[in-house]
Amino acid sequence: MLEIKDINVFYGAIQALTNVSINVQKGEVVAIIGSNGAGKSTLLRTISGMIRPRTGSMIFEGKNLVATPAHEIVKLGISHSPEGRRIFTNMTVHENLQLGAYIRKDTDIHRDMDAVLARFPRLRERFRQNAGTMSGGEQQMLAIGRALMSRPELLLLDEPSLGLAPNLVTEIFNIVQDLNKEGCTILIVEQNAHRALEIAHRAYVLETGQIVLTDTGKSLLNNPKVKEAYLGG
Repeated sequence: MLEIKDINVFYGAIQALTNVSINVQKGEVVAIIGSNGAGKSTLLRTISGMIRPRTGSMIFEGKNLVATPAHEIVKLGISHSPEGRRIFTNMTVHENLQLGAYIRKDTDIHRDMDAVLARFPRLRERFRQNAGTMSGGEQQMLAIGRALMSRPELLLLDEPSLGLAPNLVTEIFNIVQDLNKEGCTILIVEQNAHRALEIAHRAYVLETGQIVLTDTGKSLLNNPKVKEAYLGG
């Protein structure tokens, strides 16, 4: 579904990603783990078109993303739930979800909104409430729901459990697994490496902008180096 080859990404003169290559197959959950500043969020922002790689290629279902504007990448079927949620805090839950479907011209938007509200019942309870007045967990649900409103084939999730209480972390990861079982392919960046590797079919370890290891999620969970560096064991 997605093949990234040897991308190099810079912030000015600072290189953030160096010759990064990953691939995502249809139906997978693929995790990117690594420490703070490793380049995980930069990788997702590059895929979704917010940053341009200086060199390298990114092919999504046969289409080159490198020169494609961000809004066109959404139309191709990639949606991004960013780190820090980035919801529109002065707008209602309803308005945030509507904005998630801004590229769509079909007649199924209301049906998909009902599906999002069924998946996240708390959003239905707060449908007319300003998003900025909700809890962190509710805002994270809204960020994911908004991303789903574009009906993505590939969902990019950046730190979906960041700052959440343990019970909400479990709920978010259960939702990610449910989405995948229903056919959504997911690329997830997550500092909670243990939880991410538990649900991932495959994973990549990113260190200082470079991929240093890749394997199945289960294998990386049992890898001594990964345990020592990222799993606290």
